[in-house]
Amino acid sequence: MRPRWLAVPALLAVLVAAGAGQPPKSQTRKTATVTGVFLGRSGKPMARARLFLGQFVAEGVLMYSKIRLVAQPPYAITDEKGRFQFTGVTPGKYTIVYQPRGITAYPLAEFGIKSLSAVTRSILPLLKDVEIGATGEPRPAQAWGREYTLLKGHTFYALGPNMKIWNATVRKGQNGPFLEVRKGIIWQQDLEDKSQINLEAWSY
Repeated sequence: MRPRWLAVPALLAVLVAAGAGQPPKSQTRKTATVTGVFLGRSGKPMARARLFLGQFVAEGVLMYSKIRLVAQPPYAITDEKGRFQFTGVTPGKYTIVYQPRGITAYPLAEFGIKSLSAVTRSILPLLKDVEIGATGEPRPAQAWGREYTLLKGHTFYALGPNMKIWNATVRKGQNGPFLEVRKGIIWQQDLEDKSQINLEAWSY
């Protein structure tokens, strides 16, 4: 007669085999809902603008060279009061890339921004550590490199013989996308669930 102790490992083998085809328990991915208001610097709502969340792609340790739009959520559209909402956002640090009302072209999923950190010859080389264009008549729009335009009202920061972008609405190409630069850095914010965004378009 066959020994009875052989039945125990045989039973275990059957149970393991039965569970082998079962899918693993799904892990819930933490997501966030983010709301905000998008206004021009004049206080006028930026109505019917399309907003995209983007994240920096690092090249090297300190130099950010690209912005990559996140795939989900695809975008948000502001209402007539400039209000908007993103749902299904993975918490993290983001910038907002946008297209004002009337522009229908979609931005590239990834685009370079390295040139925005560059400096140029100063229009007031005797000044240093001074914001240029903060008072008086707003500065007119001007090209910045081959791809970008600093829209009307931008300011620079004087570094003696050179200067850099300080506060500006920046447009890539004729149809955008558009970015906001504050204190020499592209606008960013850490987003968690129920975060509030107050975004201002410098040139509007």
